[in-house]
Amino acid sequence: MGGTPIEFNEMRPRLHLLLELYRNAATEEARATLMGLFEDVFLAAAWNVAVDLLDNGWQPAVGRAGAVAGSHLRLVSG
Repeated sequence: MGGTPIEFNEMRPRLHLLLELYRNAATEEARATLMGLFEDVFLAAAWNVAVDLLDNGWQPAVGRAGAVAGSHLRLVSG
Protein backbone atom coordinates (compact mmCIF):
# COMPACT_ATOMS: atom_id res chain seq x y z
CA MET A 1 0.00 0.00 0.00
CA GLY A 2 1.23 3.43 -0.76
CA GLY A 3 1.42 6.05 1.95
CA THR A 4 -0.61 6.09 5.15
CA PRO A 5 -2.74 3.01 5.89
CA ILE A 6 -6.47 3.50 5.27
CA GLU A 7 -8.61 3.01 8.36
CA PHE A 8 -11.50 0.57 7.99
CA ASN A 9 -14.26 3.17 8.48
CA GLU A 10 -12.72 5.38 5.76
CA MET A 11 -12.83 2.71 3.04
CA ARG A 12 -16.44 2.86 1.89
CA PRO A 13 -16.64 6.64 1.38
CA ARG A 14 -13.22 6.59 -0.30
CA LEU A 15 -14.30 3.78 -2.62
CA HIS A 16 -17.50 5.64 -3.55
CA LEU A 17 -15.50 8.77 -4.32
CA LEU A 18 -13.04 6.82 -6.46
CA LEU A 19 -15.88 5.19 -8.40
CA GLU A 20 -17.42 8.57 -9.12
CA LEU A 21 -14.07 10.06 -10.15
CA TYR A 22 -13.38 7.07 -12.40
CA ARG A 23 -16.79 7.41 -14.02
CA ASN A 24 -16.06 11.05 -14.83
CA ALA A 25 -12.36 10.70 -15.72
CA ALA A 26 -11.58 12.50 -18.96
CA THR A 27 -8.37 10.67 -19.90
CA GLU A 28 -6.88 7.20 -19.74
CA GLU A 29 -4.04 8.66 -17.67
CA ALA A 30 -6.54 9.86 -15.05
CA ARG A 31 -8.19 6.42 -15.04
CA ALA A 32 -4.80 4.73 -14.60
CA THR A 33 -4.06 6.95 -11.60
CA LEU A 34 -7.45 6.13 -10.10
CA MET A 35 -6.80 2.41 -10.60
CA GLY A 36 -3.72 2.77 -8.39
CA LEU A 37 -5.89 4.38 -5.73
CA PHE A 38 -8.45 1.55 -6.07
CA GLU A 39 -5.62 -0.89 -5.48
CA ASP A 40 -4.66 0.95 -2.28
CA VAL A 41 -8.25 0.62 -0.97
CA PHE A 42 -8.37 -3.07 -1.91
CA LEU A 43 -5.07 -3.79 -0.17
CA ALA A 44 -6.21 -1.83 2.89
CA ALA A 45 -9.36 -3.96 3.03
CA ALA A 46 -7.31 -7.15 2.77
CA TRP A 47 -4.95 -5.88 5.48
CA ASN A 48 -7.83 -5.05 7.83
CA VAL A 49 -9.42 -8.48 7.30
CA ALA A 50 -6.10 -10.24 7.92
CA VAL A 51 -5.43 -8.26 11.10
CA ASP A 52 -8.96 -8.93 12.36
CA LEU A 53 -8.59 -12.67 11.70
CA LEU A 54 -5.23 -12.81 13.47
CA ASP A 55 -6.48 -10.71 16.39
CA ASN A 56 -9.34 -13.16 16.83
CA GLY A 57 -7.20 -16.28 17.01
CA TRP A 58 -6.99 -17.49 13.42
CA GLN A 59 -3.65 -19.04 12.56
CA PRO A 60 -2.53 -19.37 8.94
CA ALA A 61 -1.66 -23.08 8.72
CA VAL A 62 -2.14 -24.93 5.45
CA GLY A 63 -3.10 -28.58 5.83
CA ARG A 64 -3.84 -30.71 2.78
CA ALA A 65 -3.25 -29.16 -0.63
CA GLY A 66 -5.85 -26.55 -1.50
CA ALA A 67 -7.45 -26.30 1.94
CA VAL A 68 -6.80 -24.22 5.01
CA ALA A 69 -6.60 -26.33 8.16
CA GLY A 70 -9.48 -26.00 10.61
CA SER A 71 -11.80 -23.98 8.43
CA HIS A 72 -14.18 -24.10 5.50
CA LEU A 73 -11.88 -21.87 3.47
CA ARG A 74 -9.96 -23.22 0.53
CA LEU A 75 -7.12 -21.80 -1.51
CA VAL A 76 -8.14 -20.87 -5.03
CA SER A 77 -5.55 -20.42 -7.74
CA GLY A 78 -6.01 -17.99 -10.60
